[in-house]
Amino acid sequence: MTSHSTPWIPPELLEQILFEAWAVPQTPHERASLFKTLCKVNRMWLGLFLRVAMRDVHIPCPLFARDLLRLLPERAASQGDADLFTAEAMALVSKLCRSMTFHIDGGATAGGSTSEPAIKLYSQTDAAPTAISTVLYMVSTFDYLPNLRRVVLEYTDWGYDDLFDQLRLAIFPAQVTHLALHYAFRAPALVPLAVYLKALYTRHPQAHFAIPTVRHLEVSGVPAEFVADMLQICPGLETLEMASPARLYVLAPLPASVRTVVLRVAGRTLDREQMQWWMLTAAMEAKLFDPAAGGRIVVRSGTPDPVAWTETKRFCGRFGVELVYEREETACDCGSCR
Repeated sequence: MTSHSTPWIPPELLEQILFEAWAVPQTPHERASLFKTLCKVNRMWLGLFLRVAMRDVHIPCPLFARDLLRLLPERAASQGDADLFTAEAMALVSKLCRSMTFHIDGGATAGGSTSEPAIKLYSQTDAAPTAISTVLYMVSTFDYLPNLRRVVLEYTDWGYDDLFDQLRLAIFPAQVTHLALHYAFRAPALVPLAVYLKALYTRHPQAHFAIPTVRHLEVSGVPAEFVADMLQICPGLETLEMASPARLYVLAPLPASVRTVVLRVAGRTLDREQMQWWMLTAAMEAKLFDPAAGGRIVVRSGTPDPVAWTETKRFCGRFGVELVYEREETACDCGSCR
């Protein structure tokens, strides 16, 4: 290499760098900008980055949903010769795609910016949540993305009823076994309203659709009643994972298929008061797990209060439930998830 040579990065290292950059949590606008920027560097970057982006697909806005649907073989065949991006992406997405994340931003405007802080409660015409139904319908109908195993919905500044009232998951790909639902509220001014909406949430009397193939359900930022409604929809569920859990008695009794409940608690420590939020006494007395089969509760958190933890572990053991601690290395102190 001469003194004027351009430094060379091995493709394997560059792909790992791109993977790390794509995995960093970002706003929908930031992710869309990153996608467009990395695709324009050169052909080598395009090829490497598409391997990353098509493995873990993000749909930050409705336009990205439209572009993803262009990659369906049935759609592409009717569009004639493909450009470089489409040709590269088509060759990768069907083979590599393992997860798909939808970003539904209640404060986004048509231009991609955000409006004044507000929580959107209902919309039949909003393009972002409609994209969920459209994409999942097409993937399911055409048996597309055979390696897709995980679907994530990230609602920002939205109420909790859109998923049920608009039947967003009524048509769901049979190959998907992991479903994650995350709700967050961007502005601090919205947090009191979000707390009010949680308290106001009313159980749906019956499930209007079912997703029998989901084995692992992950939720955050939702009331316990919302989780109970999801348990009705996922009759084959085996593992339930909850962030900032509270009032577990609402979930009792769990479906017989559920053998493990994972409780994720933010912060460096776990004190007695936080454990009391779980209301395990009421939950166990209401037979949270089938008494004949028992169950397992995995707590992922900071360091627990040793006395309170020992007492809680012994109490669970009386009901045939194993309580396990796993340290959460990336515990967050953000209050918006509670």
